[in-house]
Amino acid sequence: MTSTQQRVLVIGLVVMIGAGAALFGGFIPGVKPNFVNAGIIYLNGTSYNYEAVYLNGPIWPSNHTSPAATVFQNVTFQLWVTNWYGLSGGIVRGNGTEPNGTTYSFDLGHVPNPPVDQTAYISPDGYFAVAWRGGVYGGPTVGLFVRV
Repeated sequence: MTSTQQRVLVIGLVVMIGAGAALFGGFIPGVKPNFVNAGIIYLNGTSYNYEAVYLNGPIWPSNHTSPAATVFQNVTFQLWVTNWYGLSGGIVRGNGTEPNGTTYSFDLGHVPNPPVDQTAYISPDGYFAVAWRGGVYGGPTVGLFVRV
């Protein structure tokens, strides 16, 4: 194999890997992975109903979205993103309102104050939780958890 053929092979592999990551990572709008939407998961010994929901992504050049409401198992989640196109990755911000009216706020991602990578939040009473991978490759889905 000549050096030119080797270069063409390497470039082709890099392009295919990049395209595959974009398609299956959910970075191309309109092409979404097929997730199982409902299930039960155990966190810290407690059973939670689980659902994956898609975030509304901002349209360039906007770097944020408006809050979007999602109701899951009688908990109302308000989710929005900020700093979406930042080098450190976006931040998913939100509120979870329980059936009794109690609301808790959360930030997921590379949160600057204090500087920490926060990928999961469990409400102080343990009634609901939210998880997002965070960072540059955080993707468009957030996991919602409500205690069984």
